[in-house]
Amino acid sequence: MQLRHLQHLIALAEQGSFGRAAQAVHLSQPALSRSIDALEQALKTRLIDRAYGTVRFTQAGELVLARARELVADARQIQREVQQLEGLTLGSLDVGLGPFAAGLLGRAALSLMTQRHPQLLMRMEVADTVTLCERLHKRQIDLFIADTRDLKKPSGLKLVRLPNVPVSFFVRPGHPLLKQPAPLTLEQLMDYPVAGPHLPSEVAAYFDRQIRRTDRGVFNVICDDADTLRHLALTAHAVILAPHAPGLTPETAALAPLAVTGLSRMRTHYSLVTLAGRTPTAAATVYTRLVTELLGPAKQPAKA
Repeated sequence: MQLRHLQHLIALAEQGSFGRAAQAVHLSQPALSRSIDALEQALKTRLIDRAYGTVRFTQAGELVLARARELVADARQIQREVQQLEGLTLGSLDVGLGPFAAGLLGRAALSLMTQRHPQLLMRMEVADTVTLCERLHKRQIDLFIADTRDLKKPSGLKLVRLPNVPVSFFVRPGHPLLKQPAPLTLEQLMDYPVAGPHLPSEVAAYFDRQIRRTDRGVFNVICDDADTLRHLALTAHAVILAPHAPGLTPETAALAPLAVTGLSRMRTHYSLVTLAGRTPTAAATVYTRLVTELLGPAKQPAKA
């Protein structure tokens, strides 16, 4: 039994004769008759009593006709909803972001998606990479963007590397460190509160190798919220670590970057991560394209 057979049955009921019904569905009369025969054979019952010039539905035919109208209406609704999904007037997108990625891309991408697709339901959450991986595997999010250096064996994931963005330490204008000769050392920064997000293990280890102090690490304040870090820099003499991308990070626009020994080439290592082998939704595809607009072309995907 096929949907078109049900559509032909409905046309027959609406037109009242095989001739008119055939014209309505753009078939020859013999082709329409064969379609009704095929439906009767599939259901193993007679649906139509054929008499010269008239069409009468049997009791089984009336039952099938009623259900056919419901099924055809449902099929049309499915088609409409799929078209709405593809056009992003319906549907949802759940995005995860690492701390730096949230500050660099989160608000800009969310703002553009909302402007361009105001009917799309969007949810955004910020977490560390391990947590985001777990949520992606459980299909609680559709994709995430984060530093992926700590993903040693990212089984079942597809990673698309995004362009690197410089990372710097920042202070408020007039900070005493700005009066000292550059470049500074990490230990000079540690004379003041130093704040930043959770770091990838290799970055944290590199920082530790640059200092001689054993009483603490470089950071004495760990915070994954970009706005809070900016507030610390402006109000508490704090030195904060953040991406250096003036067009995308308004929270650092009022701050001054510091030149620090050994850190001039420090960069982000973001990837856009999805489940391997899974067709992305229309919303996820549009979001990926939008992120590419913001950062520049992405590199080829790597499957794990």
